[in-house]
Amino acid sequence: MPELPEVQTVVNFLKDKLPGKTIQSVQSPNGYEGVFANGSLTYYSMFLCGRQIQSIWRRGKFIVIALDSGFLLFHLRMTGRIILEQPDKSKWKYVSFQIRFMEGINLLFQDTRKFGRAYICQNLDWLEEKLGIEPFSEHFSANWLHHQLSQRKRMIKPLLMDQRFIAGLGNIYVDEALWKAKVHPKTPSSNVGKTHCNKLYIAIQNILNRAIKYKGTTIIDFGYGNNEKGSFKKELKVFGRTNESCLRCSMPIVKIFVDQRGTYFCKKCQRV
Repeated sequence: MPELPEVQTVVNFLKDKLPGKTIQSVQSPNGYEGVFANGSLTYYSMFLCGRQIQSIWRRGKFIVIALDSGFLLFHLRMTGRIILEQPDKSKWKYVSFQIRFMEGINLLFQDTRKFGRAYICQNLDWLEEKLGIEPFSEHFSANWLHHQLSQRKRMIKPLLMDQRFIAGLGNIYVDEALWKAKVHPKTPSSNVGKTHCNKLYIAIQNILNRAIKYKGTTIIDFGYGNNEKGSFKKELKVFGRTNESCLRCSMPIVKIFVDQRGTYFCKKCQRV
């Protein structure tokens, strides 16, 4: 599933192309109305048609499109893609949401697995209620992280992936940050000391920034624009490297399952 860097990459691609465009029509080329999370195609069409895009940003793993009245949001889930060019004929069966703009361009939501969703709303209160702090927020700090972890007794990896705690983190970048900070993924959060919290805070921000610079991580499905791919995969230190040597101590990287998620770590560097 695309995480913060992948979603930010899509936002960066869109934010200088769509503002100022006015929505002319809304369609579902493949007829899959499950993409409309809180209404029907007719309702979305009534809400969106005639409205102009003002700005685009990211909140957690959501793409937020501010209109001159209300908001349109996308969650890519596993295989969702937002494209502005017409796809090949063979791909139209995966396009569940199409916006035509008066300026003559299209926005198409292509989703092979059909897990992605579009949302419309008048305000974002519901989103703020379900999402935690942003990793790049001025309020996110090593002290904040240490205080919050000390109040909880959950395993550190599932907690970091909980969108109600920190918004935007997922499987790939949590594994990378825990490896960088030398924290075992099953460590109870309250047992992560201040020194390791400092390292974890720095690791989270550095890894996310670097991943955004590389346009995210494409392992199987993630793409943006005209089928562009993220190139951070070559920078991964632990994720997906089962039985390969740890880049710090040369011990083999191990894969286990933590809270039903495939998890990569080094037994020597990351001790409970």
